[in-house]
Amino acid sequence: MPSARLSVPRAARATSLRLLALALIGMGGCGPARGERVVAAESGAVDVSVRRPAFTLTDTDGKPFAFAERTAGRLTFLEFGYTNCPDVCPVHMANLATVIGKLAPSDRMRTTVVFVSVDPERDSAQVIRKWLDNFDVNFIGLRGTRAEVDAAQQLVGFGAAIIQADTAGRGTAKGTANGATTVSHAAPVVVFSADDTAHVMYPFGTRQSDWARDIPLLLARGGKSGAEATASMASAQSAAQSAARPTATIERAYVVVPAGQGPAALYFTARNPFAMADTIVSIGTEAIGPASLHQSMHDKAAGTIHMMAVAALEVPPHGAVRLTPGGFHGMIGPLSRPLVRGERIALTVRFEHAGVARADATVITYADVDSATTPVSVITGAKRQD
Repeated sequence: MPSARLSVPRAARATSLRLLALALIGMGGCGPARGERVVAAESGAVDVSVRRPAFTLTDTDGKPFAFAERTAGRLTFLEFGYTNCPDVCPVHMANLATVIGKLAPSDRMRTTVVFVSVDPERDSAQVIRKWLDNFDVNFIGLRGTRAEVDAAQQLVGFGAAIIQADTAGRGTAKGTANGATTVSHAAPVVVFSADDTAHVMYPFGTRQSDWARDIPLLLARGGKSGAEATASMASAQSAAQSAARPTATIERAYVVVPAGQGPAALYFTARNPFAMADTIVSIGTEAIGPASLHQSMHDKAAGTIHMMAVAALEVPPHGAVRLTPGGFHGMIGPLSRPLVRGERIALTVRFEHAGVARADATVITYADVDSATTPVSVITGAKRQD
């Protein structure tokens, strides 16, 4: 059975496993009946039945956040952790950010990720916000007193976190520069469906492929019953199976904040898994303005460069094209609003044969471009815009 609690020192591992057992005993009697599992049979999720808890903590803006009210009816991923966690907490957050970021915009809008710090003495609101922004600026961070956080954990069947100084006496209650303070805490992500009940929780070790398979099924779970619920689940399973088939994909997508009043640059990598060439025929960023394909044309003899609109861009079979500075790129403008570094913009790329591929483009600044993009590649197959 996977451990539901993280403990940095080995000495606390046995305590962690005992606390997991107690948590599952408290939940296990309320699991779904046979044949009613809400996720795929091969899922490593643990079946539970927990109503969406009513607790209020403070968000990173310093405002009260009533969990049950603010997340009601939404697919909600609840994680208890701490920002000094060396691997479990950031891995959960990174995996969720990656998979949710690939959902269609309409599905992303139905999800909420909430991270509750179990280490309020070290995790200030500013620390939590900065940490979460490494994964997704839309993730919600909450904190409270130890008693408030302990009470919130009890509502989902978890024991209170254990925070201890190291046995050598080097640590303090507030931790030390060498990270001597150790934290043992409940590690699973508890997932509340639109019916305001958690039917599953996911232990550490859940991979992105697991999330990608199960999230469509969880999104389909609402306040439905009988034939209606069965039809929704069947539809979600079909969608999950379709998602597993090869398809054109968009990776490493970035929108650059303009240095002046001009358009924003757009860079990404498009991959074609099929044995025949395909063509990008349009790109879209409706949330911030119209987008179009362009190419930087270099006149080496004259030492000049100019940009030219292109109508389409070919993607070779079993290959990729990269939109990069100084080569093919997208332009977005006029912008409908200012851009904020770190936010994500819904990007739609239409292929002639593969159809539509969607991704989130991260907003960066020109100072980030060098590290975020790959060197200019020699790419052929662009069709000029007449």
